Amino acid sequence: MGERGYSLNRIGVRLAAVSFGALIALVILASVFAGGFQLEVAATEAGKQSTKDAVLIVRTYGCHQPEDASVTVTAEGIVDNRRQSLPVDLKADAKGVYTIRRQWPSEGKWLLVLTGTYNGMTSTVFVQLDEKGGVYADTRLTAYELTGTHARGLRRKPTTGDVEAALKSDIGAIAMTSAPSSPSVPPAIVAAGGAGAFLLLFGIAALGRRRRHAH
Repeated sequence: MGERGYSLNRIGVRLAAVSFGALIALVILASVFAGGFQLEVAATEAGKQSTKDAVLIVRTYGCHQPEDASVTVTAEGIVDNRRQSLPVDLKADAKGVYTIRRQWPSEGKWLLVLTGTYNGMTSTVFVQLDEKGGVYADTRLTAYELTGTHARGLRRKPTTGDVEAALKSDIGAIAMTSAPSSPSVPPAIVAAGGAGAFLLLFGIAALGRRRRHAH
């Protein structure tokens, strides 16, 4: 093979290497978001000393460092036909583990709305309360599930319609108001995917052309 053929093959190899590198970068970027993110909730165990003042345990789940997620809670209620919304404080017991103590009245109808955000992903959990505003003893929503016992999850921020439907009926009405959407793919992943695919195809085509010309 002549010097020209050798040079062309070397260029082709470099193009293929660049294309492969772009593809690897795409895989790495995608893996950052592949694990998802969700909140898990469970009623506290009666008589347990470590959670004696709490009514609900909240845990964050996901890849990398879900304990860095931002979690907020509100108590949404109707008292004497008037809507009320109260902020609820979380107590951090460990990294990614929180407890909630009761901070809302027993009068009226109440539910808890928990929303966590992490790495551009959102997880919301609605917790149904009993007729006196208490957390049911068997309340539970397992990580990565959207339907639990006295709890329902959404992979997005809650809307006003979600809250109103849950208060007027029960948390099962949330799905009818607006079905949960799948986690959105970040724009960086879309852009990297397009660039990676283009470079890979371009490199393969260029390598084929140069080999044909070399012969």
